[in-house]
Amino acid sequence: MFFTYAADLPPDVGFSLFSAPHLCALAAIALLCFVCARRFRAAQAPARRHVTQALGLTIVVLDIVRTVVYHDMGCMNVYELPLHLCGMAVYLCAIHSLWKPDWLGQVLYALCLPGACSALLFPDWTMYPFFSLVSLHSFAAHGLIVLYIVLQTAGGTIRPRLSAVWKPVLFLCVVVPPVAWFDIRFQANYMFLQLPSPGSPLVFLAQLAGGSHAGYLVLFALVIFCVMVLMDVPFSLAYRQKNSRSV
Repeated sequence: MFFTYAADLPPDVGFSLFSAPHLCALAAIALLCFVCARRFRAAQAPARRHVTQALGLTIVVLDIVRTVVYHDMGCMNVYELPLHLCGMAVYLCAIHSLWKPDWLGQVLYALCLPGACSALLFPDWTMYPFFSLVSLHSFAAHGLIVLYIVLQTAGGTIRPRLSAVWKPVLFLCVVVPPVAWFDIRFQANYMFLQLPSPGSPLVFLAQLAGGSHAGYLVLFALVIFCVMVLMDVPFSLAYRQKNSRSV
């Protein structure tokens, strides 16, 4: 069943949230990020640049391989497009590895990092066996996105700031409407704008909204904004403390 797509899987072959394999994958990704971040910070600028570009290229190549394999399996369809936030992050990381505008760094840190971490904590691919193409690729792809953003933040290329929170907000204002239209037009659920991911905290938001789709979206937006603020605040405080000492 390594190459079997979801529609052809027998029931009860998937893995459970926070089961031993899931926890081992999370621990391995966390350890990799910790070790690599320390080494990346200590590296010289040329080495950092090479690692950054190699990692950005690897993330894209991994996604291209997935697309080719899915095509050969005959399962490429309208639901496998890079319209989830993490699907976009694949190409945003690649662009950032070559060209590093501040707005892109803010989007990667404040949106894509928590999005990828949430996907790893509450994967929506649990219907697959843990040792399957889709499952292993999903853990690897999301793990590499997290690793890339952690390295860039640790190295100072990405400088999170509360004053720049409007940049990821503006990004969402540009991206969400067409994705929402696509979801409605093709009965998809990209960015979980129509339905929450099963087993994730988004289920609680849907319940709190009492079945109201508009209420779910409002709560979803509020949570995203709060997460962005909470992620930026520690860095803004650290920068302010550093500047006060230098005065």
